[in-house]
Amino acid sequence: MVPDFLYKPGVFNPGETAGTKAVIKRVVPSAQACLKNAASSFSRRMAAIWFSPVDAASLAVFRICFGLILLWEVYRFFSGDWIGSYWSGKEFYFTFWPFDFIRPWPAELMYVHLAVMGVLAVFIIVGFLYRFSAAGFFLMITYLFLLEKARYLNHLYLVCLLCLLLVFVPANRCWSVDAWLRPSIRSSVVPGWSLWLLRFQVVLPMFFAGVSKLNVDWLTRAEPLRIWLSDGPFLPFVGYFLQTSPVVIWILVYGALAIDLLFVGYMTHRRTRIIGFGFVLLFHLLNSVWFGIGIFPWMMIVATLLFFGPDWPRRVWADLKARHSYRLYAIAAGGLIGELAVVLLRSRDGFDPVKMIVGGFGFAIWAYHLDELFRRAKPSVPVLKKNDAIQTTERWRFIIACFLCLWISVQVLVPLRHFAIPGDVNWTEEGHQFSWRMLLRTKSSDATFWLIDPDKPELPMEIDPGDYLTRRQEDKMLARPEMIVQFAHYIEQRSIAEGKGDVDVRAEVLVSLNGLPRSRLIDPEVDLTEQKWPWFGHADWILPLNRSR
Repeated sequence: MVPDFLYKPGVFNPGETAGTKAVIKRVVPSAQACLKNAASSFSRRMAAIWFSPVDAASLAVFRICFGLILLWEVYRFFSGDWIGSYWSGKEFYFTFWPFDFIRPWPAELMYVHLAVMGVLAVFIIVGFLYRFSAAGFFLMITYLFLLEKARYLNHLYLVCLLCLLLVFVPANRCWSVDAWLRPSIRSSVVPGWSLWLLRFQVVLPMFFAGVSKLNVDWLTRAEPLRIWLSDGPFLPFVGYFLQTSPVVIWILVYGALAIDLLFVGYMTHRRTRIIGFGFVLLFHLLNSVWFGIGIFPWMMIVATLLFFGPDWPRRVWADLKARHSYRLYAIAAGGLIGELAVVLLRSRDGFDPVKMIVGGFGFAIWAYHLDELFRRAKPSVPVLKKNDAIQTTERWRFIIACFLCLWISVQVLVPLRHFAIPGDVNWTEEGHQFSWRMLLRTKSSDATFWLIDPDKPELPMEIDPGDYLTRRQEDKMLARPEMIVQFAHYIEQRSIAEGKGDVDVRAEVLVSLNGLPRSRLIDPEVDLTEQKWPWFGHADWILPLNRSR
């Protein structure tokens, strides 16, 4: 039907005639039909992408490699004695809202907690009780993640998200103990949405890391990369040029921007992904060398392999068994280059055999696919076997589609929320967390806190945060307004518990962002115990950054 408002004089055509009405009657229904057909066509295309079968091999390899990364992370918890350093002997923890009730187990149970995580990681690797193991590991690693805001790490956040997705993704249909014990779930294919969902989750950190680099410090001052390179470890052979040459520094600045921002483009195109993956390997290797960011670079190398053809593990295995001439040599040469690169460019957080394995594996798969630049593409069509049919009812398709749309929407909108909040997010930290804003700011801080009795305001008492916090907690807190407010509320509660009554807490906090002169971060006249951190919005007691000083 034609909407009535189109017939109102002056709305569609001031000189409305009977002929015009006839045109409207023909054009509007035609336009409506075109829109309906376009929507239907898009719906069919998305359904074909999400629910068509794809080879399960790459998903199985990701499950195995990701499980090994998880096991390695558990080992790092033990070897670094992080339980004793971060979750034992502390009275106060910077918690995440609304999970302020979460507290660590006693030290002995924390070690049991980690041991169980290690067992679950092994179960994920071999695909035994896969969904239960993935769900258990998700809950246990998320618990550790939420214990202490001063320990916020993007790679732990990403691990939590990937573990949650593995609960729903059928990565145990092949090459798993579950498939061996339960032939009914055994299959050489998986629905396409399971692969594309993981690819989407891998794209997010890279893309938003690129978006966040579109700021004045990165684009015009090469900061904080210039500061970090000058303070970082000196690389063998190329260290002088990479860390001192202004031209090379600017190449690194804009090269890192391009690698992040264009990731989804070059990794989803067959002709460009092999070149792009080479840059990705070098990018993550250098990140590990200069910044020592734990498992993140190595996890991303493994995850980026999901962008190659879903059947690449079967092709590699078939060529190895057939002793394919140049591909066999390419794999060996690539693996050797990767291991040598890891050995020569030792990362800041120390040498580890796992890094050699992941580095060698990544370079080997890159070398195997080099001939993609020259040979014609062959469509990756999975060979369906007897039990490979994917039976999905219309109801389940609708539920899965709703889940995918909801997940994608949340994952896209949360990192964008800081654009709706006034101020420089690198300064205010409002909207910084959970937004993939990685390696964008370095801050040096100096702060003085005063405890003021409302009945005796003329006698303020200076307090030292180091008397209440660990060194890491103090360093993180002094540059983050949200944590400063949490600390002020803790001091107030402690004062009341000690019988000193209600007190005011004020602070003079001077912060230098990315080498700029120090500026006041918060209003020193504000009683911090009366402030609450806005869940969404701007806190007016945070002073704006003064770049003109």
